[in-house]
Amino acid sequence: MKRYALLVILVALFLAPNKAAAQAFINPFVGTTLATPTGTSGNSKPGFGVAIGSLGGIVGAETEFAYYPELFDNSANRLAKNKVLTFSGNTLIGPMIGPVKVYGAVGVGDLYLNVQSLSTIVVPNPTSISTNYFTFNVGGGAAGFFSQHFGVRGDLRYYRAFGFKVTDLQSTSLQLDRFDFWRADVGLAIKF
Repeated sequence: MKRYALLVILVALFLAPNKAAAQAFINPFVGTTLATPTGTSGNSKPGFGVAIGSLGGIVGAETEFAYYPELFDNSANRLAKNKVLTFSGNTLIGPMIGPVKVYGAVGVGDLYLNVQSLSTIVVPNPTSISTNYFTFNVGGGAAGFFSQHFGVRGDLRYYRAFGFKVTDLQSTSLQLDRFDFWRADVGLAIKF
């Protein structure tokens, strides 16, 4: 009888609502890069994405997907087209202070980069690259909720991407390729 009572108490504690429990969220956002990987000044075209995860009391987590139709600023040279898809898993660390979550973020993931010169569209050319990069990101932001389920979130992240590029097509020699950029975004935050 004592075992059953203990089992019922444990199940009740497990199922009881807990204010410190993590709250799931979804965050559709729009953003832009603040410093392009080419080192030129100016912003890229706006991109968009979605983050899903849990806020947590102090530590939360998210998975993020984003698309940027132009990561490199080509205003000076309009002969290249580029696009980027990112996927990352991030840890969010920071307290929930009333309706506001202020956090620092760190994460790792994948960045898919596709760059084509105008001549690649007409005639295939080795200046066209399409490759995946291992990335890590650090940054922070805040999410403020104006109701129980809806709010806004702003975020600033630094991305560093590592990959390989072919330096000589005849000998297929590889060289470490890396670049970095800053990204800012803002969007709706929905928790449930």
